[in-house]
Amino acid sequence: MSRPSSHDKTAPEDPWGWLKDVAAIVTPLWAFLGAVATPLLEIGLGAFIAAVVAIVILTVLVVVVQRGVRLGRIGRAVVWLGTTLRAFFRGVWSLIVSPVKWIAKGVRKRADPLTAGAAGFAAGVLAVVLVLAGTSAVRLGLGWVTSSPCGQPLELRALTSAENVVGLREAGRRYARESADLRGCPRVRLSVTPQPPLATMARAANRDWNDPVSWNGKDYRALIALHPDIWLASSAATADYLERAFANLGQVRFDRMSPVATSALVVAFTPTLERRRGTQSLPTSLPGLRKWLKSVKAPLARPRADLSEIGLIASSGLYGSDTSQDIADEIAYTPPDLPLSDAAGLLCDVRDRFDTEKESLAMIVPEHLVYAVNKRQVLGACGPGHQGPNLSWSPLTELPALSYPFVRLKWANQWNERREQAAIDFHDWLAQDKLSEYGYRDPAGVFHRNEPMPLGKALPSRKADSGASAKDGPGDPIAGLIDRLGKAHPETSLLLLVDESGSMDNPITGGTALQTASSGAKTLLRRLRDSPDTVKLATFSSPGGAGQTVVTGMDQVNRRLGTLAVHGSDAPLGDVLALAAPQLEDAPNPVIVMLTDGGSQSGDLGKTVAALAKVQGLRIRLLLTGEQECGAPHIKRLLAAVGELIRCARIGSDPATPYQDQVSEVDKELTKLWRESP
Repeated sequence: MSRPSSHDKTAPEDPWGWLKDVAAIVTPLWAFLGAVATPLLEIGLGAFIAAVVAIVILTVLVVVVQRGVRLGRIGRAVVWLGTTLRAFFRGVWSLIVSPVKWIAKGVRKRADPLTAGAAGFAAGVLAVVLVLAGTSAVRLGLGWVTSSPCGQPLELRALTSAENVVGLREAGRRYARESADLRGCPRVRLSVTPQPPLATMARAANRDWNDPVSWNGKDYRALIALHPDIWLASSAATADYLERAFANLGQVRFDRMSPVATSALVVAFTPTLERRRGTQSLPTSLPGLRKWLKSVKAPLARPRADLSEIGLIASSGLYGSDTSQDIADEIAYTPPDLPLSDAAGLLCDVRDRFDTEKESLAMIVPEHLVYAVNKRQVLGACGPGHQGPNLSWSPLTELPALSYPFVRLKWANQWNERREQAAIDFHDWLAQDKLSEYGYRDPAGVFHRNEPMPLGKALPSRKADSGASAKDGPGDPIAGLIDRLGKAHPETSLLLLVDESGSMDNPITGGTALQTASSGAKTLLRRLRDSPDTVKLATFSSPGGAGQTVVTGMDQVNRRLGTLAVHGSDAPLGDVLALAAPQLEDAPNPVIVMLTDGGSQSGDLGKTVAALAKVQGLRIRLLLTGEQECGAPHIKRLLAAVGELIRCARIGSDPATPYQDQVSEVDKELTKLWRESP
């Protein structure tokens, strides 16, 4: 018997051998997909799907190469490409897959090759699941292993109206998280601050973004705010207005992008007023609504148009061509005892009183803020609301909708390609309905959340835009409206009298009486109009009466308020008024605001009355910042002697309602002063 030759000896063929190689190569591919799944999904679902498709194609390619499938010319090309890449795959296998192969070898000893291949595929899928389930941990781990500590993110500075601050700020935080790198380090940080009044911004733009009130030739200039990279306007018309002002400012380029959201201006009703309505259909026209509100003795409020962009936009629909009723209308739209500097503050005040007062009130506010109230969200001036009755809201045909143009402000020597791309990326992200959870609609006026909205899921086409644009006709309608409303409120000459006596250092809720006085005075300054209004400051204590140092000008007064210090003892309040009043003789619309803890003496009231009588049209506000009430005996004597010229109010914080601080109380007093303007 002849001995068989070696080449006649054949080993048993492994029919699943190709699957082992496929599993060894494909497993790391799917594991890699798992590692990058989270950042891909943050970029967008399309990026993730594209990666899946690419790896599926590679998997098919590997199978084709291993099986030697012939598909004609295409098949030969694929086999050639696969063969060419075989070295690459082997390199990856030797460098990365060795541990996987070692584990698979142990598995194959106990299972057939098909099971081993399936286990490899399952391992890749499990990696995807683990990454998606443990996003933060995996990203943090990868970053810690592969990268250096987080660097400083790029800060984008944004201005917007007070009504938008919370929504934009929260969206910015979310964007910072979603656009972070694999380590979780944010690439961008958004700082959002409420904007000054539009007229202030326009005048500042013509003076290199400096505060018009502080402008003093070449001696002193103060910015009205940090140079913003982004301005989220509330309408196309207000964006047009400010763009005209920026046209004269050479150091900045005004670059408007498409809107990122919409919101309707609506009439919101307190629960008490809603109950009084019953089953009656609400009028949707302004005359009908005002007639009905008059019949139920309920006021209609809107934010002050000189302070609030929202109030200004609302006024464009509320005011007709007849200007003879402007003063009466302003009085009607600014009811007393309400903070009207912005709609968020107004709704904060009303929300706090849902359970304590049976108040009938209708308010012109943005739809998204009513949504926020009913969802118990943060509004800005106050935190999340308590559980209580919901507001209802209704459309008004005269009110335009709000669109939110995204404006990039490119300041010279501050703008670069990185900042440019960051602003564009944030705009593109924000425009993808990212504000819906805060009650905003998408740029087309559609509300995508599965919740009922009184105005429906989609706004009518005429309401999906902000109304008239300044470019639609001659002149600038916003500039004309600002001028018109300014004429409805005469210029104010304000004299601030601040008590610096030793008792002002006594502690009260939230600080001292002097700190409350300083904060209240600064609030008054912020609420005054920049150009027509004037302000002076005098401090008083005993000895010294009304004080000899008088500071004039809003910025100078504001700086002096930051350096107040107690000295001396209480000065008689009446004597202080008698000494201070002559400073306002011949001044237009004179107003004295005295901020004090109340003191202990009223003074020579005969001299007080005689001195005050010499100032035509004078009005006086006595604002108490300490523990005393307006009913204290010496204060009652002063009020009785001076009569209707003087009113008294407290502006101390109420611990039961923390946000109801001196800001809202001062706003209420200032609103009363406006209503009383001659």
